[in-house]
Amino acid sequence: MKKLLLVAAIMMATISAYAQHEPGSLTVQPRIGFSAADFNNTDDTKARVGLIVGPEFEYTLSNRFSLAAGINYSQQGAEIENIDVTYKSDYITVPITANFYVLKGLALKAGIQPGFNISAKMDTKSGDVKIDDDVKSLDFSIPVGLSYEFYNFVLDARYTFGLTKVFDQDKINLDSKNLTFQLTLGYKFTLF
Repeated sequence: MKKLLLVAAIMMATISAYAQHEPGSLTVQPRIGFSAADFNNTDDTKARVGLIVGPEFEYTLSNRFSLAAGINYSQQGAEIENIDVTYKSDYITVPITANFYVLKGLALKAGIQPGFNISAKMDTKSGDVKIDDDVKSLDFSIPVGLSYEFYNFVLDARYTFGLTKVFDQDKINLDSKNLTFQLTLGYKFTLF
């Protein structure tokens, strides 16, 4: 009898370990956090730390899989160390991820992310210089990361790898793409 109860308890623990929101449910998660953005192919830059904020919607397909899409305001760019200049590029990003739940609350994420540049400037000692015309308006990235949900609070860590060049090569001769680390905290509300 004890063995039967032990087997039943292990089976219940295994089933509940993968239980998430009900399949067919839709949640919304307002999120806020910070981003540390830099450019690839550069030796003299360091990360620009900024804000990321926005909602993410998640549709649960099964106990282990879900799809999510969000709309974020993301501050990106980079600081150039030698000349004390900061490139400040602000984007509206639309991350679309597939989520695989490996344990209860723990998800691995990967997907695509178009980003739309809404502001670009160089912050210099003598003031700000607008460079909106020098920065490409569309930026594609691949986000990968993981998240952990505990009592509807969600801690999410992502790294996005840029696929498109940041600058218009005819205007600024930097062959760079965005690289961004993001850490956010959110809270999930079930819509249905």
